[in-house]
Amino acid sequence: MTSAVGTPLSSAEIAEQVVGVAEGDSVMIDGVADLASATASQASFVVAGASAKRVTEALESQAGLLFADADVELGGRPCIRVENPALAAALLSQLFHPWSPKSGIHPTAFVHPSAVLKEGVSVGPHCTIFADVHVGAGTSLAAGVVLEQGVQLGKACVVESNTVIGSNGFGFVWSGKRHERVPQTGTVVIGDSVFIGAGATIDRGTYGPTVIGDGCILDNQVQIGHNCQLGRFVVLCAQVGLSGSTVVGDGAVFGGKASTTGHLTIGAGARLAGAAVATKDIPAGLTVGGYPAWDLRKELKAQARLRKDL
Repeated sequence: MTSAVGTPLSSAEIAEQVVGVAEGDSVMIDGVADLASATASQASFVVAGASAKRVTEALESQAGLLFADADVELGGRPCIRVENPALAAALLSQLFHPWSPKSGIHPTAFVHPSAVLKEGVSVGPHCTIFADVHVGAGTSLAAGVVLEQGVQLGKACVVESNTVIGSNGFGFVWSGKRHERVPQTGTVVIGDSVFIGAGATIDRGTYGPTVIGDGCILDNQVQIGHNCQLGRFVVLCAQVGLSGSTVVGDGAVFGGKASTTGHLTIGAGARLAGAAVATKDIPAGLTVGGYPAWDLRKELKAQARLRKDL
């Protein structure tokens, strides 16, 4: 079953789509909104493990349908019970707002004759695609995107406005008299279904490639240094900066403005709190914060003690 803007779905139909269980009266829904602004024709959600305040907000909301887990008491309100309410709301919103960029090349874009653009690629206004670039099927480039020579971009990717991929890395060696430039002869290889926000920059490798794995999400103004290697499903929030040759394991998450010094390994599933600075390797699965980054629980205790003593 599919939908689109303005085509309502019943709560039973929605439950089927999100693999949930409908409770309460049947309602017709034509959109998704947050609790504060939702109307009777819209769905909203209560996050799993929500606080009492959040539940109260849900009960006071005008939303016609709520997504919630099994532990939330909603007083008989029409709802759909799911394990992950936020995910269910996102899936429903996708039904009402399907992603369907128009394929084709805008007349103001420049595409080098040697570049290969597969079926369904969308190239927005003022994009620049240099020689020997390869763009996979269904990938969308917003206005002003630059793909430098030799960049390989997978299928079903989204690159937002004014992002530059494949610019020269920060490669210089001090000779005793001046900074000698190290030619950046590598490239950038990006997997499938990668989202790259606006104003991001990904440097080409010095000799080998900079690599971004499948399903990664890079927020606005992220900087990836030369020769970095990102695994699959890595998340980098706004203004994250990775110094050259950082290796990031699958599923790692960086909060806003978190960063690394060069030649480090961030283990799979590790999490860096906002503004954390990793100066040494971070083990897989560890959550860290502070500068230099260390176990987040220790960082929070140290900050609490410092403030107490002030």
